[in-house]
Amino acid sequence: MTSPHKTYGNILKEHGLSLKKRLGQHFMLDPQLLDTIASIMIPGSSWVAFEIGAGIGTLTRALSKRARWVYAVEIDEDLKGAVAQTCQGLSNVTWIWGDALKTDLSGRTLKETHLECSLVLCGNLPYYITSEVLYTALVKRSSWTRMAFVVQEEVGERMVASPGSRQFGRTSLWCQYRAKVTLVKKIPPGAFVPPPEVGSCLVVLDVYPSFPLTEAEEELLDRISRVVFAQRRKTILKSLLDLVPEKDVLYRTITENQLDPRKRPEALTVDEFISLTRALSKLSCAI
Repeated sequence: MTSPHKTYGNILKEHGLSLKKRLGQHFMLDPQLLDTIASIMIPGSSWVAFEIGAGIGTLTRALSKRARWVYAVEIDEDLKGAVAQTCQGLSNVTWIWGDALKTDLSGRTLKETHLECSLVLCGNLPYYITSEVLYTALVKRSSWTRMAFVVQEEVGERMVASPGSRQFGRTSLWCQYRAKVTLVKKIPPGAFVPPPEVGSCLVVLDVYPSFPLTEAEEELLDRISRVVFAQRRKTILKSLLDLVPEKDVLYRTITENQLDPRKRPEALTVDEFISLTRALSKLSCAI
């Protein structure tokens, strides 16, 4: 009997597919691994999944066993023939051919269709769009209950990095402000075809139901995080002069809120970034 693993490999061969490095194509073919990942991404049968970078549909098929519905997005239309075979017979999958970055990554449109369902944004993310997907989905408020991604291991470690570590940065801040973040599973290069040069991991973000800052304050937090993490070697006092040119006012605002102006941005906790944002939001010169 031919195993499903070989079947997926055969599908690639039958369609003469050469995976495209420029699109970051590294497909997972092992059914057991795919089922494990899908079971972590989709915690219940009432969930609806929006999958980015669906490839030939190997993870899509595993997700469809657990989710109420799966919307699978893939940019490479050369994969259409392979997808037709991989996803044959799936009645709860909608395939979307196009650029995921041009879709509604807030989930609001999807929520209008599935009002009673929990939504998960998920996928084996192509490495070259990972940062843009994360910031697009995280910086603005969304309708996702969960986000779950297979990402480059280095990115996953940044997502869960603790304040004070060298890895803590803008990605860490926004992931941890929006959600409880868990690096669930490391995945070796050999689990992919073709094998990438680095390891990968599965990261789950369970989005908080509410947030401490207003949406207007979150826009300022975005500006603050961009400025300070673009100048990581500077203290927050020096880097924030780009937003608040009056140094005396800035120093007083920082210190009056029990923050140390000599700290570098990676040394601030998420709560300290929240306090800093609230304080600066009261200054007209920071607007």
